[in-house]
Amino acid sequence: MHTLFIIKMGGTTSIGKADGEGVVGLGTQAWNIADGFTKIKILRLLIEIDLNETIAMFGKKEMDEQIDPSNISYRRVDALERVLFSMKQLIGNCNFAIDKGNDEKLIKTFMERIRNVEGVFSGIATELRNEVTKETELRINEGHFNKCFDVLREIKDELNFPINRAGLIFRQGDELDLDAIMRSLEEGE
Repeated sequence: MHTLFIIKMGGTTSIGKADGEGVVGLGTQAWNIADGFTKIKILRLLIEIDLNETIAMFGKKEMDEQIDPSNISYRRVDALERVLFSMKQLIGNCNFAIDKGNDEKLIKTFMERIRNVEGVFSGIATELRNEVTKETELRINEGHFNKCFDVLREIKDELNFPINRAGLIFRQGDELDLDAIMRSLEEGE
C-alpha cells in the first residue's frame, strides 16, 4: 500500500509517496509558470507585432518573398489590423503587473490612442470593384495609413518601458547577460 504525502516548508513544496520500504520524492519545487507565461503571452506577441509591422510597411516579410502584387495592399491592411489587435492583447496580458502609479496612467493613454486608431481604421483603404472585369482592388490611402502606422509604432516603442519596469521582459535585480540571452534565443528556449 502506498501513502501519498505533501510537505510544505517555507516556499518549497515536496510531494512524494511512502511504500513501506522508503520514500520516493516526486517533486521538490513549487510550480512556477512565470517563464512560460512571459514567453507565450508577452514575447510571442512582441515578435508578432514586429513581424506584422514589417508586413504592414512592405506587404511581405522578406525582400525576396514572392507575393502576387494584387495582394500586397490586402496584406498590408491585414497586418496593420493585426498590430492593433496584438497590442491590445499585449497590454491586457501585462496589465496585472503594471505599476499602479505613473505606468498605469501611461498604459491608459496607450489604450486611448489605440482606440482612436481603431475608430478611424476603416478610412485607411477602400475596396474598388471593376464591374466589367469583376476584379477588386484595395486602394490604400497612404497618408492616413501612415498616420495610423506611426501612432501604433510609437506606442509599441514606448510600451516596452512599463512592461520592462514590471519585470516582464528582463528580470529585475538580475545581472543582464546578453550572451546567455542570445544563446537561449538561438537554441529556441
